Order: sequence, then C-alpha cells, then structure tokens
Amino acid sequence: MEEQVAIINADNEVVGSAPRSQMRREHLPHRASYIAFRNREGRFLVEVRTLSKDYAPGRLDACIGGVVQAGEDPLESALRELFEEVGIEAEGARVDFHFLGTQRIDYPRNDPKFFLFGYLFIAAGDVLTVCQSSEVSGIMYLTPEEMRAMAPNFAVDSVTAFEEILRRAREQGVL
Repeated sequence: MEEQVAIINADNEVVGSAPRSQMRREHLPHRASYIAFRNREGRFLVEVRTLSKDYAPGRLDACIGGVVQAGEDPLESALRELFEEVGIEAEGARVDFHFLGTQRIDYPRNDPKFFLFGYLFIAAGDVLTVCQSSEVSGIMYLTPEEMRAMAPNFAVDSVTAFEEILRRAREQGVL
C-alpha cells in the first residue's frame, strides 16, 4: 500500500490526505521535516540522494528529513526520518535536538502556488550513521561555506530550509 501524505492548506491546516505519488504529480501542498545535523567539529551531514527517489534523484540534501505522513505528528516524522535515513536516534543522550519552528517553502521559488510547510530542526552529536540504501547512497560532512559553494547540486528546498535553520539556531543561541 502506498504511503499516505498529509495535505494542507495555505494556513498549514491538514485538509486531507493523498497517496505520495498523487501529491508529487499534482504538487499538492504538504508538510515535511528538515533536520540539519551537525557534528562537534561544526560540519553538517549532507546526504547523497539515490537515483530512485521520486523528488530530486541524485541530488545532495542539506537536511535529513522527508514528507510528513497522514496522521503523523511533525516531531514524530522528524525523529522517524532521522533514524530511517541515517540511523540516528535523536532522543538519546548523545544527541542535542531542537525544534526551530515552521517555514513556508515555495517551489519553484518564483511560483508561490506550489508550496509546503517545513518543520525545522537542528541536531548535534557525534554518532555512527547507517544509510538507508533505498534513499541515501552516501553521506559527507561539510561546512556551511562548502555547502554554499556546491548549492546548484542540492535539492532546492533543502538549501532553503538549511539556511533558515542556521539563521534561527543562531538567533535562538542554539548554534
């Protein structure tokens, strides 16, 4: 059975659900979690997306995360994605995990009728990772400057969310 995705309105209220393929095909507004994961050296985990992904295959991801499923709390979604994609248990004592609020992300940037609401998180720790082979073909740790230099290679929404996560984390004294 295909994954069901929470569909939202412009006020970020859930108004229904749809199969993931329909959400992608029709660009239905939805929620997604974005987690910027930093090691103690100040480098951020970057994922290499597999070629089989339904969105931005083969691109780099500045954040770990994914679509919020129907009936799922966005925090639960973030914790699930962090564990599924790279094997990190954020509720453990070795990981600092902070919610930084939501952000409307328009895509493409010049067409605001297509949008999603991102739930932004920052996490930090020194942990071992295990990539989910169906979604992540590799990881690397980069500085924000290195990431900006490679921006054309990233999924656009992940860069948008990453920059906002950095801004809010600095503002809130988390970074």
